[in-house]
This record gives sequence, C-alpha cells and structure tokens, in this order.
Amino acid sequence: MKELFSHLSLAQPLYLLLLLLVPLLWLRLSGRSLAVVLWRSLVLALLVLALAGLERLDQAGRAGERIFAFDLSHSIPEQMRHWMAQQELAPRAGDRAFVFAGDSREVTEWKPWLSGELSVAPVMPEQTNLEGLFSTLLSLPPGPRSVFIFTDGWETQGSAERLLPSLGLSGMRVFPMLPQDRPVAANVAVRRIVAPHQGTSGEAISLKVMLENQSVRAVEGNLMLKRGGRLLKSDTVRVEPGTQIFSYQSALPEEPMVSFQANFQPRDPQSDRFSQDNQAAAWVAVHTKAKILLLNGRSGEGRYLEEILKRRGFEVTSVVAGATPPAPTGYHTVVFNNVERARFSAAYLAALERHVAAGNGFMMLGAEGSFAPGGYRQTPVESLLPVELKEPKREEKNRAVVLVIDKSGSMREGNRLLYAKEAAKAVAGQLKDNDLLGVVGFDVEPFVVLPLSPLEKIRGSVSAQIDRLKAQGKTYLYPAVVEARRQLERQRTGRKHVIILSDGETGGSGSDYIDLVAAMRREQQINVSAVAIGDEANIPLLKRIAQYGGGFFHHTYDPATLPQIVLKQIQEKPEEGPMAEKDFTPAPVRDSRLLAGFAEKSYPPVKGYIETELKRGAALDLLLSREEKSAPLLASWNYGKGRVAAFTTDLHGGWSREWIRWTA
Repeated sequence: MKELFSHLSLAQPLYLLLLLLVPLLWLRLSGRSLAVVLWRSLVLALLVLALAGLERLDQAGRAGERIFAFDLSHSIPEQMRHWMAQQELAPRAGDRAFVFAGDSREVTEWKPWLSGELSVAPVMPEQTNLEGLFSTLLSLPPGPRSVFIFTDGWETQGSAERLLPSLGLSGMRVFPMLPQDRPVAANVAVRRIVAPHQGTSGEAISLKVMLENQSVRAVEGNLMLKRGGRLLKSDTVRVEPGTQIFSYQSALPEEPMVSFQANFQPRDPQSDRFSQDNQAAAWVAVHTKAKILLLNGRSGEGRYLEEILKRRGFEVTSVVAGATPPAPTGYHTVVFNNVERARFSAAYLAALERHVAAGNGFMMLGAEGSFAPGGYRQTPVESLLPVELKEPKREEKNRAVVLVIDKSGSMREGNRLLYAKEAAKAVAGQLKDNDLLGVVGFDVEPFVVLPLSPLEKIRGSVSAQIDRLKAQGKTYLYPAVVEARRQLERQRTGRKHVIILSDGETGGSGSDYIDLVAAMRREQQINVSAVAIGDEANIPLLKRIAQYGGGFFHHTYDPATLPQIVLKQIQEKPEEGPMAEKDFTPAPVRDSRLLAGFAEKSYPPVKGYIETELKRGAALDLLLSREEKSAPLLASWNYGKGRVAAFTTDLHGGWSREWIRWTA
C-alpha cells in the first residue's frame, strides 16, 4: 500500500480540506442504507481528489513535467495579459516557465512583464514565432511533460504546423490556453502574396495579396504593391472581417529574380494596433524569352508566323536567308521557312546539326523550297528531320484490299447485301493479278469468306466464294476489323486498304475502334475506309473510323451505287511527286506529346503539303488523309538533347489560308 501511494502526487492539496464535508454528508444521510451512504461518500471523495490534481508519478519518482509558456508579443491585448497574470493554473514549485515572441527563453519570473512592472521584454515582441517555441521545447531532454501555452495564436514568423507531428511523437502534451471571453484584436495582417515560382521575361503574371481582418468591423486603408522596391500599384481598399484577396497583374522584367512586396496602411491606426504583420513579400524566378531564328526564303513569307510567335511570348529574329545567314548560336530554336538548301554552306548545316544535338530546337515548314524539293536530301538536315524525304517515284505498286461486309439480317432490306456482293466482285475484276483480295463477312462474329490471296490464284472462284454470304444475325463490327488487320499486317504490298460496308449499329465502344484503326494506320500502314448504307448506320462512328484510319467515308441511301463507290476508291491512280495539292483535313493523333496542351479536336484544312514518310521512332502529331493518301502534317522527335519538328505545309498562306485565319 505504501508503495502504491509513493507513486501519487497532488497538484492542489488544499482541496483535500473539502473531505471535511464527508461527516456532514453522513449526518444528512442518516437513516439511509449503508450502501447508499458509502456510494455517495466515494463520489464526493473522488471529486475532491480530482480538484486536488491527483496524478501518478513516473518511474523516476516525479510527476510529468509541467511547462508554462507565455506570449509577450505586441499582438496580445492588455485584457488578455491581465487574464494570463491572474491565472489560477499558475506555475508551482518544480514547474518551468518560458516566455516567447519572436524568440523564446526560459525564465524564473514571468508575471512582471504581463503586469507591466517591467517594460522591456526579454524576447523580441515585434514578432510571434510559435515554431521557434516548439523547436526549443523539442530540444529539451526526453521525458513526459505537459505544456500550457498562453497565446493569441497569430504567427508572424515560421509555421507551428510543421512541428506538430514531432510534438506528437515526443509524447509532449500541448494545451493552448485562451480566455473564455477572448478579446477581439484590432488588427489587419498581410498574410502572403500568392505568385508563380517562375515565369518568362515580358510575361504578365497574376499576383494575389491575401489580407486578414481579425476584428469584427471593416477596416479601410491603403494597399501598396511594389516590384523590386518600386511602387507598382496603390489602392484604397476596404477589408471586411475575415480573409480577403486582392488580385493584380505585373509584367516580369529581364532580371534573374524579382521581388514583390505588399504593404497595408490603415486609415485609422486604432483599427490596426499591430503593424509588424502589415507586409509580405514573394520572389519569382525569371527566365529570359526563348529566342527564335526564323529564316525565310522570300521577303514577307514569315510575317504571319513571326506575329504568332511574338504573341506567344517569344523573341523572334526574322530574316530572309542570304549569302551569310545568322549563325544558330544564341538561339533556342531555328526555323527554316521555305528556304532552299542552296542558301546555306555545308559548314552552316553541320553547325546547325551540332547546335540542335546540344539541346536546342529546329523546325522545317513545308513549301516548294523545303524538304526534298528544296534539295535537303543527303544533308545534315535530312538526319535532323523526323520524316523521310520523298522523291518522285513512278514505280507501280501492288495492292492488298480486304472488304469487311455487314451480313446481318438488316442487309436483306433493299437488296443491300446483294449489291455489297456485287461491289466485291467488281473489285476483284478491277484488281491486277499481283494484287491481293480478301473478304470478311460479319454479324456478331467475323466470317472469312475469302482469305487474303493473290488474284491470279483465286480469280476463277471469287464469285462463288462471295455468294456464300447470307443475311442473318445481329451486328458487331470490331472482331471483323481485327481479322482484316490480321490478314494484312504481314503483307509487304505497296498499299493496304480495308473497306467497311455496313447499314447498322457497329456495337462496342467507339474509343476501341479509334484506337484499333489508328494503330493499324500507324504500325502497319493500313488505310481503313467506311461506307454507310441507309439511315440506320452508326454514321458518326464510321466517319471517325475513316478519319483516324487514314481512309475515306461515304454515305449512300441507294445500295445499287455500292459497286461504283467501292470501285472508285480502289482504281489505280498515277504516282504523284512530293508536292500534293488538293484539299486535305488534318486529324490529330492520340497521345501527341507536342499537342498535349491544346484542347482542339479539329484543325482547319490545308490546300497542299510536301509528301514525306514518318521515320521509325518519330512521333506523328497531325496526319493528313484523303481517300487512300495519308501522310504526316506534323511530326516530331528528339535529336540528341534537342527537339525537332516537321510541319509539311506552309505558314505563309499559300496552302494554309484557313490556318492563317484560324490563328489570327
């Protein structure tokens, strides 16, 4: 029993005098049962022990240490100082006391500074740094302790929240102490300036100044914003109780770092008694504008592009490439805009290649003076570009065509399936002996009518095989397209084409079809076209299949026109040179890194482009397609540490008139 009581301690032993009430309780309860008297006596005794501050000693034979910390900063009003000095829960013998403000220290006497007997505080009263106090407490030797902090909680330095997890792990118990009727501080604080961490010189950035009015009334005053110490803006503002944000804009100067300072001056000094928190600052790292060298083939050809680039915040040097064009050194990106190879020396092009490989950019725009027509084959520029330069060729290419024909029950209507079969037979008659033909029918599953084979081997049996198609079942297109891809992917023919004929819903997810046909176009160079029959077909999806598949789309209500439509698309066309001049509609490629920041899903058409082919490892960002023709419009890749892009149409309005209007 003695050992048990040796581990107990009383914080306020005078409260034990209340135990004298127990005999009075017995007299009052005389006549009651003994159990009732004992029970109520026990309750009274426990209440008295609680008031006396009964606590258990630790293994070292002492109670957990108690620490009292008093805020002496100027933000503590007189009323709260008086309350702190009169606290009943005051340090007793063995307790420790700290005072704090901008810094903190342990003291033996603390009341003189609260009562005003001593006017010079031992800490910096202009600031409040709770984080500094917590850091001091955490530096004490480990041990159980309770910390009672008397403060208004307004920090002007540091952030106490950063050390809260460490306090919890240390086993230290922290008790914030506030009066029941907390005095309202007449104070307006500039909490912070919200600004981007970095920007580009000349760029207009947004700044937000956060003010906090801690009183219950609105406060009027003057809010000044400075940049690098010079006044940028001065406004008369009215700050309502609570937090309020004021927004500004400022252009960044050509300096490595720039500071912004906000300062609030109240109209009535009595409405803002604590001036130490009336200012805040923020720093922004400033990058110089990216410098672009725009080399043009003719005067005036670069005016549209120059305007666009300057609007985007670039510093542009635009010149006609003469006998001695500016060196690439010092420019982040060099752009060749319809300028022929003959304008440059071999040494210049070699220097350009090294400049890009070292971590800079290069871009070529398409026109008659660019790519292969401009004479860049077998030059360092050809190595730089993400596309193969294509010379005119007249060689005859064989073709591989797979017809994917809907044979669901709805194809009976209007003899749709009959005309689709006639279209397939007409295709077989049009193709040459060294061409390949395959036919896949589908309802809910694919049905291989004619495996992909050379016409010279199957011409005699084509009609009979195609006539095996019978209209029945529902519609699910996706597996049939997968089967067509399987048949074509290993063929080495010059052209590979899938033509879909359907009159109904395709079934499945639209995104699955887009991913599939885009991969077929990108990985196996298979063009996918689609023909919609009637008004029940999934026209929007079939259009997108043709767009992303690099093929054509046609919609007909007359099944009798099917043979003519399909034949028109597979007719032999003469090979064209590297300049194609027709109407072409660009299609974005999914997961384009170069266009990741653009929300556009469609782009204006172009009237022509320079034909190229995507190099292995390059990224296709925009493609052009018309009927069986498809080619890169925008392609990019990494070259050494640099980045290179090829835009195969012009940007001076010859082929790109709609693009010029679109970007204006």
